[in-house]
Amino acid sequence: MLEIIMRWTFETWYHAFIAMFIFFNILYWGITFIGLYLFRYLEKYHGLHQVDNHFVRPGQQRKEIWQSMRSIFVFSLQGIAIQQGLAHGWFQISYGFNWWFVPQVALLFLWNEVHFYAVHSLLHTRFMIKQVHWVHHHSKEPTVYSTFSFHWIEAFLLGTVILLPLLIYPFQAAAIISLPVLSLIINLLGHCNYDFFSKNKPDHVLKFSYRHSMHHKEGKGNLGFLLPWLDILFKTDSRK
Repeated sequence: MLEIIMRWTFETWYHAFIAMFIFFNILYWGITFIGLYLFRYLEKYHGLHQVDNHFVRPGQQRKEIWQSMRSIFVFSLQGIAIQQGLAHGWFQISYGFNWWFVPQVALLFLWNEVHFYAVHSLLHTRFMIKQVHWVHHHSKEPTVYSTFSFHWIEAFLLGTVILLPLLIYPFQAAAIISLPVLSLIINLLGHCNYDFFSKNKPDHVLKFSYRHSMHHKEGKGNLGFLLPWLDILFKTDSRK
């Protein structure tokens, strides 16, 4: 079934655009609403606490949703680039499924960490923070709707994460699909503004949701995605 869907998706450029648009919308709205109700349940019945201040701006969530839809449009356009790459033999995808799926998912996850840190560091240069990344940082207190709330240039840069893997190795289709799914789940946890491991120190590997909330509040530091190690290595971590 997956092979049939993927082959249809990349048969033509407009199939690629339509399929990507539907896929990312299902992903965004599905994971967002599941997270929204799960966090409220944990807050009500298990004492889950939000991080620090509470100053969601009037109209912020509506703006985040609009900007997320724009980002999904950009991701969908990038699907056309993937379709063209496959059509011309530049990219390859394997439709097999075996035990290599697990190490491939792990490898793509680690690549995503490196790619995100590099792009995020670029976005925090003086020019990019003023012209591009300020859109995402308008959400000084992030919400579950902040995950794709980007300037279109930032959406494009982050969307390039899959291109290098497709160029160098025929990853399994299921492993490729796992990348945006895991990415959005982690992004949701990073932007939900809850501290799931309040007893742990800020540099603890499981403290990523707190680290990213503080990144939005302070506007700097904690540039990594989930893992703290690149921030520690390059001294961009914030220990507050």
